[in-house]
Amino acid sequence: MSYLTIDSSTSSTTVLVFNEKLETIKRFQKEHRQIITEEGYIEHDLEEIYQNLLDLIKDASEIIPNPKFISLTNQRETFTLFSKKDGKPIHNAVVWQCTRGQKICEDILKNVSKSDEILTKTGLKPNTFFSGSKFKWLYNNKLEIKSKIDNGDILFGTIETYLIYRLTNFSSYVTDTTNASRTLLFNCLNNSWDDELLNIFDGTNLNFPKIIKSSEIFGESDFNKAFKNPIQIIGVAGDAQASLFANFCFNKGDTKITTGTGFNIQTNIGNEMVIDENSLTSLAFTSDKENIYALECLNSFAGGTISWLKNSLNLIETASESEIYSKKEKDSNGVCFIPAFSGLGPPFWKSNARAAFFGISASTNRNHLVRAGLESVAYQMVVYLETMKKSRNLDLKSLSIDGGMIKNRFFLQIISDLLEIDLTIPEMEDMSSYGALLFGMQYFHNFKNLDDLRDFKVKSSVISPGNNEITRNSYNLWKDIVDKHFIKNQD
Repeated sequence: MSYLTIDSSTSSTTVLVFNEKLETIKRFQKEHRQIITEEGYIEHDLEEIYQNLLDLIKDASEIIPNPKFISLTNQRETFTLFSKKDGKPIHNAVVWQCTRGQKICEDILKNVSKSDEILTKTGLKPNTFFSGSKFKWLYNNKLEIKSKIDNGDILFGTIETYLIYRLTNFSSYVTDTTNASRTLLFNCLNNSWDDELLNIFDGTNLNFPKIIKSSEIFGESDFNKAFKNPIQIIGVAGDAQASLFANFCFNKGDTKITTGTGFNIQTNIGNEMVIDENSLTSLAFTSDKENIYALECLNSFAGGTISWLKNSLNLIETASESEIYSKKEKDSNGVCFIPAFSGLGPPFWKSNARAAFFGISASTNRNHLVRAGLESVAYQMVVYLETMKKSRNLDLKSLSIDGGMIKNRFFLQIISDLLEIDLTIPEMEDMSSYGALLFGMQYFHNFKNLDDLRDFKVKSSVISPGNNEITRNSYNLWKDIVDKHFIKNQD
């Protein structure tokens, strides 16, 4: 018994081969181009992504010629417009990082009734991260696309919808609740495309996919004859929610952090869609009877801060050296770094803030600067989680962390010490892929209770908190600087 998973991410497509014990036995990956237009807009070539996927599945099929099923996870918010007739895209995918909808979001935010309606139904604030404003921009600025949409010829979908439609020879036009919830067009209270939201974003003439929960059958495909017989696609979810599921954040208060270029934090808040001014509210997953929601923090700089220390300041040669240099000093010698490269994110929400070092003196050396930079990544996470705990009176039941920065134990210890909680680090690198697979396993084995998945929980290690006065003092100094220079002086 074996399985395949597909991760169609922002930078690449990855296909994983799992054995019957759900152990990864092979990993195939292929990057795709990041298309930057003359205006600075960010797009992806959908044909390139589709062909890359077929190539990788062909390679994987030589190892596993008859998988039980295939699961899929994908970059969220990036959307596609494609032909109902032949599935071919009529425009490049518009990537979640693209800001072409900025003016549209600003205008909506000025309209209190519209912005409140969006927040109440989606849990999200009008922001260019999400699909709605960027679709509205295309509709208003590309006359050829507008004409095709008005004629009813065009299908809308996030990445998984487009891929499944193509893979199934246009027989399956479907999405799951986690991906639909990131469009600003989907009502997270009743799990449906919402007429009022569609009207706000000029989507009334679009076709939209059928919505099902992540643990269902999404179609079947032979993947361009890679397999002798069609293989069912079971288990589909947006990458952040798939990671939450893989980390077994099934109970209220369970929290996971995913690190990469940026970071994503999600906390299970149960079956009530709570709106919090410090967070976004996400539809985490849909069980048989109800939605489970999560408070979410998005931040663009985690590993990106370390890359800046390496590539722009030349303070380190490799990311791993950030830990080596940090540990050479007992503290940062009073140096603090505020990594506001694109503003300060939750819980501060200061979009006009910019990054800065504070406390540099004649005795400051490279080690102090690197340590301050690394500490700042952890401090952003801790200050958000502390604020969320207080504002919602929510107890962190468990805290897991995955992604590229988990190899840095110095960084992980800071988080554990400050939050005074055990930090769980899964051994699996591709937790989003594994989460999609678990959704598939839930359906395949007809599990009615999430506890039934416990046998498939990934092995992990634990970092326990210590009483580190140096870390606590440095963190308090960092918060004081943010408060003095970025909050009080800018309100």
